[in-house]
Amino acid sequence: MASKKYVRFEGNCPVNVSRDAKYSVKRQEGNYVVGILYRSDEGEIWYPSSEDHPELVEMVNEVKTHFTGNPGGAFYINEYHQVIVPVAGNEEGDYYLAGEYTSPIEFEFEDKTLSGDAKDLDGNRLKPGNRWVGPHPGIPYVLSAGGKDIYYKLWVRPQVEREERLSRHIGKTEAEKVALPIAEIKGREGGRFYVNEFKQIFTPQSNEFGIDYIYVGKLEDMSKWFPKPHAG
Repeated sequence: MASKKYVRFEGNCPVNVSRDAKYSVKRQEGNYVVGILYRSDEGEIWYPSSEDHPELVEMVNEVKTHFTGNPGGAFYINEYHQVIVPVAGNEEGDYYLAGEYTSPIEFEFEDKTLSGDAKDLDGNRLKPGNRWVGPHPGIPYVLSAGGKDIYYKLWVRPQVEREERLSRHIGKTEAEKVALPIAEIKGREGGRFYVNEFKQIFTPQSNEFGIDYIYVGKLEDMSKWFPKPHAG
């Protein structure tokens, strides 16, 4: 039987994100589960997990085991439901596509529901401008200074980094339309925001107590967004 080919992911790969901005596969009571780190309003750190995604666990563990010899570890899911697995230290590249996963991931923890689908802890829908209380896993993008474009950076070959701008794909006028609702909440000075697998957008905002997160809205028209990344 021919060995499976593992393909490098050539899209937006999260770099330098905090621990609560990623999913993980971890071993719990003899089984591998999907988990996150969640910081509560009371200053507690929660470690909710779910046993409801064995197919996803298998996808991630297959890549991790192939490259590192060990299952478990961090992964991401982008707005196209692509499962992106970082593999530190391997010579062929750091991120690999494990496949696609469309089942919604939510966590039940102490009678609360943690959902990335723009809901509060009691299941009520958020509106743009509301405080984002859901989990933080997502793919980071940057609103450019001036608030008229969106970009991310990627390494295209050794020692060469490219800035991938939305305007390059859909034109400056359309890119400005997409950026506008983000700028209205984030501010025209720009900065990082996140898009998760539910296509929901949220952004960190500084305040006198540190960092908070604000809900921006949902990507409704994916034809007015970055094209679906491919793996090579």
